Amino acid sequence: MKKALALVLFLGIAASAVAQQPGTGSAPKAAMPELSRSDVDMAKLEKALSTKRRELVAAGMGGLSAQHQEIFWSVYGDFEKDKDALASARLNLLKNYTDNFATLSDADVVKMVNDSADLQKQTLDLRMKYFGILNQKIGAKAAARFVHIDDYLTTIVRLGILDNMPALPAR
Repeated sequence: MKKALALVLFLGIAASAVAQQPGTGSAPKAAMPELSRSDVDMAKLEKALSTKRRELVAAGMGGLSAQHQEIFWSVYGDFEKDKDALASARLNLLKNYTDNFATLSDADVVKMVNDSADLQKQTLDLRMKYFGILNQKIGAKAAARFVHIDDYLTTIVRLGILDNMPALPAR
């Protein structure tokens, strides 16, 4: 997990690029670059996040035998495809929120909160599905290490996003 700081810095920049809106937050305007939705290439952002996550998972899963490495990466490829779909949905929800947060109706907010909760549940369910697969194929300890790493990285991403999201007005 020595590369976690690099990920935090990277994700902070990425989350800022997605979540910042002109004139929000408490920092002076000059310190907050004004970005619009068109300034962020979501495909490149998703690819960069996936690549960095893969590097950190590789570092964290080191020490497996060559046979277990091969099995792990085969399973991880499937996990990554499923996880990427959830990450894409999460980024789309975030874009929708940041583009419209100042004008969201109560019904919009309720839907977004429910969608966010559903994505969190799906993320946990996905992690547990792949824990089961890895447990059977490479053992409980290696599978648990994968769960720990994925939970850690997912939490860092969520914190980076939450830290840079504009808050809804009280009324």
